[in-house]
Amino acid sequence: MSAMPEEVLKEIAATNEPPNRLASSEFFFLLQRIDRLDEKLSGRVDGLQEKIDRLDEKFSREIKEVDLKLSARIDNVEEKIDRLQDRLDLVQDRVDSIKFWTIGAVITLIAGFAGVIITLLQK
Repeated sequence: MSAMPEEVLKEIAATNEPPNRLASSEFFFLLQRIDRLDEKLSGRVDGLQEKIDRLDEKFSREIKEVDLKLSARIDNVEEKIDRLQDRLDLVQDRVDSIKFWTIGAVITLIAGFAGVIITLLQK
């Protein structure tokens, strides 16, 4: 395989001199070498791109799995917090009942003492 086109080779053969407008054969050799290296490099880049795509898919799946696990755990914690809030509301209701009962007992005692004092003062 020649580095120069066929027409150029015919012209060189006819004139027995290399044309002045063409570069040397070493230039064409280097150009072909660059093309081969470019093809190799492009192949490697494509291979790396495929590997990157596979890793991206794998990481996406793993991230989704972790997200699902974390969501499940968060939902679990939220349920526990809701149950705890319900229990706290129940305790708050009991404390409010005890508070009103205590206020009623204190008022009853005050009224009782006031009645005893008024009764004793009237005698």
